[in-house]
Amino acid sequence: MTLGEVFDLSQDIELRHAKLYASLSLMLGDVDERVARFWQNMSAEEWQHYILIDFGRSLCARAFGLDAPSTGLPETSIQRIVQALDEHERRVNEKPITLNEAFEIAIAIEGSEADTIYMDLLDTIKRAIYKGKQTYLLSRVSQIEKDVQAHVDRLIDATKNFAKDPDLVRRALSLKDHHH
Repeated sequence: MTLGEVFDLSQDIELRHAKLYASLSLMLGDVDERVARFWQNMSAEEWQHYILIDFGRSLCARAFGLDAPSTGLPETSIQRIVQALDEHERRVNEKPITLNEAFEIAIAIEGSEADTIYMDLLDTIKRAIYKGKQTYLLSRVSQIEKDVQAHVDRLIDATKNFAKDPDLVRRALSLKDHHH
């Protein structure tokens, strides 16, 4: 895969996550206004990820060119990510789902290898920043990394507050290990 293809894939994944979370907000908003707002915020954060990937794409295009080969993304990982996302979308679109099922999907999404692609892209963006001697942009990448952790923390907190299922809470808490 080229760097451009990885950026395309990553943006597609973030867009699909944003749409999925927006659907959950609409579906589950009648449970509690705080639940609707939580899913809406998760969707907005995924949109922010999409925009930040676009920012990184332009930096990397200048530094390396988008036809440069991408490092270390096995085809099987990409297939697994896309298949899992297809399954999550199918579940949400086929029938009403419960709040606990929504948290199961979100935990699966946030613990998936898609996050690894995103973090690898951030490393590539950092290299582009150094190559372009634009180190003043490093604080933006650092903020992105903090935002990713905060995104996961919000999911953990919401799972604790709304799911009322100890197993789901344990699974949500395990995301902290995945993101450190």
